[in-house]
Amino acid sequence: MKQKHFLRFPLFTLGVILVLFGCSKQGPTGAAGPQGPQGPAGFAGPKGDTGTANVMYSDWFTPDVYIKDTVFGTYHFYYDKAVSAITQELLDSGIVLTYGKLDGYTGSIWPMNQVSLMPITLVYKVGATIYTDSWSALVTAGNLRIQFTNDKNYYNSVSPDNQFRYVIIPGGVKTASIPKDYKTLCQQFKIPEN
Repeated sequence: MKQKHFLRFPLFTLGVILVLFGCSKQGPTGAAGPQGPQGPAGFAGPKGDTGTANVMYSDWFTPDVYIKDTVFGTYHFYYDKAVSAITQELLDSGIVLTYGKLDGYTGSIWPMNQVSLMPITLVYKVGATIYTDSWSALVTAGNLRIQFTNDKNYYNSVSPDNQFRYVIIPGGVKTASIPKDYKTLCQQFKIPEN
């Protein structure tokens, strides 16, 4: 009996010594093996939302000079801004939204820093007379025209305090998913508001 007990102790001790000292050293890293064959293609995932990488926008700009002409007795003031990103292809498949910040008006007609999608129509009263101001944005290949008219030719010039901004959204974005509200549009497409 004593002999069996004697053999167990050295075998157990030898095992512990091998575990502690035998695994403490690691040999050098071997050379990389050859690349294996390419695996099969994975399953196609669901279609993701349209990205915003191609959405373009301008800084706010103030027209420096309006050109005045008369159409059927009504004064028209317009400013042409060259925009090379507005191509015929974009006009055929995308959208250009133009926003106005009409700070040239008093707060009772247009609140300061309010932004709205154009066209914008303002109806207001001066004395006993009711006036209608119309602001529109006309887009053609290479050009954005800001146009202003007053139904009674009340103005001889246009205030320099009005500002405008355009947002170009190329084809591929569903029209129904494009918000017209300025703040929502800026959040959705990650556009700085100012």
